[in-house]
Amino acid sequence: ELGYSYVELNASDTRSKNSLKEIVAESLNNTSIKGFYSSGLAHSGSMKHALLMDEVDGMAGNEDRGGIQELIGLIKHTKIPIICMCNDRNHPKIRSLIHYCFDLRFQRPRVEQIKGAMMSIAFKEGLKIPPPAMNEIILGANQDIRQVLHNLSMWCARSKALTYDQAKADSHRAKKDIKLGPFDVARKVFAAGEETAHMSLMDKSDLFFHDYSIAPLFVQENYIHVKPVAAGGDMKKHLMLLSRAADSICDGDLVDRQIRSKQNWSLLPTQAIYASVLPGELMRGYLTQFPTFPSWLGKHSSTGKHDRIVQDLALHMSLRTYSSKRTVNMEYLSHIRDALVQPLTSQGVEGVQDVVALMDTYYLMKEDFENIMEISSWGGKPSPFSKLDPKVKAAFTRAYNKEVHLTPYSLQAVKTSRQSTGPALDSEYNEELNEDDSQSDEKDQDSMETDAMIKKKPKSSNPSKSERDKESRKGKGKSSKK
Repeated sequence: ELGYSYVELNASDTRSKNSLKEIVAESLNNTSIKGFYSSGLAHSGSMKHALLMDEVDGMAGNEDRGGIQELIGLIKHTKIPIICMCNDRNHPKIRSLIHYCFDLRFQRPRVEQIKGAMMSIAFKEGLKIPPPAMNEIILGANQDIRQVLHNLSMWCARSKALTYDQAKADSHRAKKDIKLGPFDVARKVFAAGEETAHMSLMDKSDLFFHDYSIAPLFVQENYIHVKPVAAGGDMKKHLMLLSRAADSICDGDLVDRQIRSKQNWSLLPTQAIYASVLPGELMRGYLTQFPTFPSWLGKHSSTGKHDRIVQDLALHMSLRTYSSKRTVNMEYLSHIRDALVQPLTSQGVEGVQDVVALMDTYYLMKEDFENIMEISSWGGKPSPFSKLDPKVKAAFTRAYNKEVHLTPYSLQAVKTSRQSTGPALDSEYNEELNEDDSQSDEKDQDSMETDAMIKKKPKSSNPSKSERDKESRKGKGKSSKK
């Protein structure tokens, strides 16, 4: 429609690094000569050229090795539009490609949108199909436009008219079996119109059981992005519906805690009502954006990481603070952060030794310094250490690494013994164990020489009694031989 000529590469083509260089790279700077053979002024528009890359998320394996990186390089230097299409937007390969493309996302079309297009096609083809019958055909195909066209072509081959009962029976026999993913479940929980008009309470509850572990998280993450039909554009009603949906989600979380803590799995249907059905009924409408992946999972992982870091900090400083992990987190970290950064900020390189001395006082390592800066800073704000001059940072790192520091706690993991697995394996394991022991002995020897916690006994200038006896014996042996 726009007058572009195009070259299309899909999953059936080889799209490796070398093939893209040989086939595609040359066409990026070319101009189509098709327009020169067109009559009139139409050639000016038809000289435009484009490249279509279909299913770029499937560029994997030996055949397409290096294809994504080469495609990114082509996008940087191209003079023609390159259109990349994918089915899985969250695929790891797409994460690098998306930084060089305009991210245009599409949602599954609603029943009303498909019905309008299908009724127009039926009218042009001379088919007599009532709108309710078209709804049944679309729902039976799970809103798959290609299957709807295929079914219409097959059912109307014998007759140009199709009744509602006949369409309902045929669509039920040709119903498409699918497994909904969490994004599809989240969209369908809040969907309105013909798609959910005939769903029973059990059908709505079954959406929760597609994946009852993650479905409540998707509902909780996306209910605020829904524009409910019941609000009618009234902001006050919208806020009231949001409040009631949030209360229902909280009740579902309480039920989930009872299920997980007491293994009372018979409460799952109750959780389905509170965590999925009720929020869906209250906020039934249209999503203003594509369903978002639950951010709670990432925050939960960060919470576990920070908890381990605070535990290590409390352990390292325990000989000075004598405080619990909670007290260290709430009371100590912010003050220690200021005490560590303030000399570097005010004095620059001259304050490096003060910071190192303070770290030695609390038995902190360089990793502990970085962890304190990370945990004691609020999210979204840079740490005070990141604002320092790079020269001061480098001087601090050199000064700390130059010295040997006291560490009254173990820095090595405890070795665990393995169970015997047979004579042959035992012999191999013993050999490996002997090698590991010899290497560990060498490392221990090195660590003993550099460890500040171990003091060497000074050698006395006067020989000991045992050494004098050995020397006298050697002298007697030499005299007897003579």
